[in-house]
Amino acid sequence: MTPRGFDAVADELYALPRDEFTSIRTERAKEAKARQPDLAKRINQLRKPTVAAWLVNQVSRRHPDEIGQLADLGARLRTAHQKLAGDELRTLSRQRNELIRRLSGRAGGVAGEAGVPYSDVAMRQVEDTFEAAVSDPDAAAEVAAGRLSAALSPSSSEDWLAAALAASPKRKAAPPPPVKKKPSKRDPEAERRQAALEEARVKAAEAEAARDEAQQALDEVSARAEKAAARVAELRAQLDDATREERAVRKELTAARKAATAADKAADDARRQVAEMESFGKRRR
Repeated sequence: MTPRGFDAVADELYALPRDEFTSIRTERAKEAKARQPDLAKRINQLRKPTVAAWLVNQVSRRHPDEIGQLADLGARLRTAHQKLAGDELRTLSRQRNELIRRLSGRAGGVAGEAGVPYSDVAMRQVEDTFEAAVSDPDAAAEVAAGRLSAALSPSSSEDWLAAALAASPKRKAAPPPPVKKKPSKRDPEAERRQAALEEARVKAAEAEAARDEAQQALDEVSARAEKAAARVAELRAQLDDATREERAVRKELTAARKAATAADKAADDARRQVAEMESFGKRRR
C-alpha cells in the first residue's frame, strides 16, 4: 500500500462513521509503523471525536458554504463592535442565531441518519462550537477543517468587545507627564493566590473534559439500552404471537384426536357388523 501523509489519514479518520474511528486508526498506524514510525505515533495520538465533535465534523464536510458563513459573520460582527454600530450589531446577531440554529438542525439530521442520539447536551455542545467559530477566527478554521475531537467553547460577549476595542485605531493623545517609577514590591500572598487560581482553572478544565467524556459514554450506553429494549419488545411480541399460535394448534390437535378416535371406533363397529353378517350367512347355508 502506498504510504499516505498525516493530513490524508486524519481527513479519512474524521470523515468516518464514529464507531469505525478506532479500528481504522489502528490499521493506519500499523501500515505506517514499518516505514514511518513517527507518522504512526502521530496517528495513534488522534483522539476519537465526541458525539458533538463528530456531528460538527460531518456538517462541516457536507455544508462547507454555510460553515464559511460563520467566519464571515464573525468578521462583520467584530467590525460592527469596533464601530459600536448598534443597529448593525442587532441585525448580524440575528443572522448569527439563525445560522447556528440551521446548522444545529443539520447536525440533528446527521445524527438521525447515523442512529446516534442527539441529546440536549450534545446539541448544546454543537451550538457552542458553531458559536465559537463565529467569535474566533482560529476556531472557525478548526471547524472548517472537519477534524475536531472535542466541542469548542465560544468567547464571552465581554471578550468580543475587548478584542474589538483593542483592534480599533487609537486616537493620538498628549504624552503623559513622566512618572517616577516606584520599585515593585513582591507580594507572596498575591503570588500564592494566583498560583492557586491557575491550579483551580486547570482542575476545572480537567473536570469539564471528564464530564464531557462521561456524558458521551452515557449517551452511547443509553442508545444501546434503547436498542436492546426495542429488541426485547420485538421478541416479546413474537413470543406472544407464537404462544397464541401454539394454543390454537393445540385446540386443533385435540379436535383432530377426538375425530380420529371417533373414526377409529366407527371403523371397528363397521368391521364387527360385517363379520357378524358374514357369520350369519354361513350358518344359514
